[in-house]
Amino acid sequence: LRDWGVSRQRYWGCPVPFVHCEACGIVPVAEADLPVELPLDVDFDTPGNPLDRHPTWKHTDCPSCGKPARRETDTFDTFFESSWYFARFADAHSEQAFSPEAAKYWMPVDQYIGGIEHAVLHLLYSRFFTRALKKCGYLDVDEPFAGLMTQGMVCHETYRDVDGNWVYPSDLVRGSDGSWTDGKGRPVTTGRIEKMSKSKRNVVDPENIIDNYGADTARLFMLSDSPPERDLEWTEAGVEGAWRYINRLWRMITEPNISLPSELGDRPSSLTPAAETALKAIHKAIFSVTDSIDRFRFNSAVAQIRELTNALGELEGSKSADPGEDSAGDGDGDAWVLRFGFETLVRLIEPM
Repeated sequence: LRDWGVSRQRYWGCPVPFVHCEACGIVPVAEADLPVELPLDVDFDTPGNPLDRHPTWKHTDCPSCGKPARRETDTFDTFFESSWYFARFADAHSEQAFSPEAAKYWMPVDQYIGGIEHAVLHLLYSRFFTRALKKCGYLDVDEPFAGLMTQGMVCHETYRDVDGNWVYPSDLVRGSDGSWTDGKGRPVTTGRIEKMSKSKRNVVDPENIIDNYGADTARLFMLSDSPPERDLEWTEAGVEGAWRYINRLWRMITEPNISLPSELGDRPSSLTPAAETALKAIHKAIFSVTDSIDRFRFNSAVAQIRELTNALGELEGSKSADPGEDSAGDGDGDAWVLRFGFETLVRLIEPM
């Protein structure tokens, strides 16, 4: 672990427990005085680290010689603070930092999911902590996590006004020729597609998406657009596509072209060829969606759910096209399969 990857020149984060003494050099804080706590009466009005400007907190005595000394005012990166809490989660009520017995039972963590910054920094710190704790006799595992999945970033186009300032997508106005202007009517230049960040203002307010389309649409789009380990490009067209599908699914179930049984009941003895085909599609979807979710292939799971929706739509359409067709038994079979398919669809899409 390098110093540049651990310490930060700001208030947030746990203090680095060392003092600077002119006589003794850099001296660790005495164990009896740990943890070093941050002062609560800090001032953020001036840029920079408020710990450097605090009138009393940074002044202390050297643990070695007792002479006046200065506390280290850098704080640890917040990754550093969270690099052992998985051991605490094994027993949240332990009187100690964590229970070695509970950690021995539950560790290692089955699955780690995080963005690329976490996979590089937090994962590095966590492995360092785990190995140090094992060497000190507190843990009995070498690696803290059994599985790793690194998710991609959510990306969006960037926009600048004539002065070179970044512009929020929500402030854009599209002209009749397809060009963008800002709220003042000035032209806006479209830049690269980059990960969403506050600094470049290429962020989308989820409240606007939820107000216009609903939370389910936002969830479904994010899961269906690309594999989770790849970057996701946020587009209005993609959101609208997910919204249209959810509405289609709602209409199919609430306004079916076939009169459905009030409850599923036993499977009919005979099925039409179309119903047999749809029934196979239902069981194939149950297997495929389950497997895809287990493998974190959420986009594949959504695609398989939509395939099943199309298959059920064909069954529904085949009966509505000729309502007077065949015997009551076959009609009952189609209705039974359709209800079974709809119940299955609801269960499969629910985790999304």
